[in-house]
Amino acid sequence: MIGTLNNNQLSNIEETLEDFKALLARYRSVKDDEIKSKQFFVRNRNPIFDITGCNFFKTGLISESARYISSKLLVDDHYIQRSKAMRIIFSELDNNENMGLNEFILLLQKYCSTIKLSKEEHNKVTILAKQNPNYLNHEIYLDCDIIVDGLSELLLR
Repeated sequence: MIGTLNNNQLSNIEETLEDFKALLARYRSVKDDEIKSKQFFVRNRNPIFDITGCNFFKTGLISESARYISSKLLVDDHYIQRSKAMRIIFSELDNNENMGLNEFILLLQKYCSTIKLSKEEHNKVTILAKQNPNYLNHEIYLDCDIIVDGLSELLLR
């Protein structure tokens, strides 16, 4: 990963953890209802976007074809969509409701970090993700012939 977290970012992450803990009761009441749980995750995913936009959550990984184009034509892509990452994070919180800040940061790092794709690649992934809602972005990369050296190793950590 690139960078470190400053005090403001740490505070925002800590507040998000406390917010998510407060939402655990609601999560538990909807987790077995596919429609309501999806609404819950989509509705509550924005904090993830807000806190993972900093350099700390950028892996430094870039697709092969994106290496050769202008940085203006690149986008940061969550290799696990935020709403799907929320499902994982809340499941982890459900199993460990006393989770500490460091554990939460590691969860965010594992499930909410980004890689660089070209805008064109990102558009392909977005279209396929909408057509295949059960797939994670990193699985869709394969269908789009998007090669990201180092991503497999990152996912296995």
